Amino acid sequence: MKCFTHQIDSVGICKSCNKAVCSDCAIDTGRGIACSEECVNEVNDINVIMDKSKQIYGIGSSSKLPPTGILMYLFFAVAFTGFGIYQTIIRERPDYFLFVMGAGFLIVGGLAWFRNRKLNLNC
Repeated sequence: MKCFTHQIDSVGICKSCNKAVCSDCAIDTGRGIACSEECVNEVNDINVIMDKSKQIYGIGSSSKLPPTGILMYLFFAVAFTGFGIYQTIIRERPDYFLFVMGAGFLIVGGLAWFRNRKLNLNC
């Protein structure tokens, strides 16, 4: 591949605009190669976005607590099931809607937990 400016063999590709660059054009940012000062700013912005995305999705970190979304599913499963038990005791007949909702939240929470583990996400 040839440098987009000098038409000599390139040493890398700009992380921002994907143009081939030679050793004279390449600007090392520490976390990627840029071809111009404008692209240096873009490469730095790309790196910030990637770092924040990793932090949001919990990539590269581990936690002993389950993700908050799964905790919400568990909370609603317990709440619906508990209220269903309470209504069954008070009315002396089961309230199937509450039990079905509780089971549904439990199933969806379990599926979300398995999906997060498979994708190695912690969010």
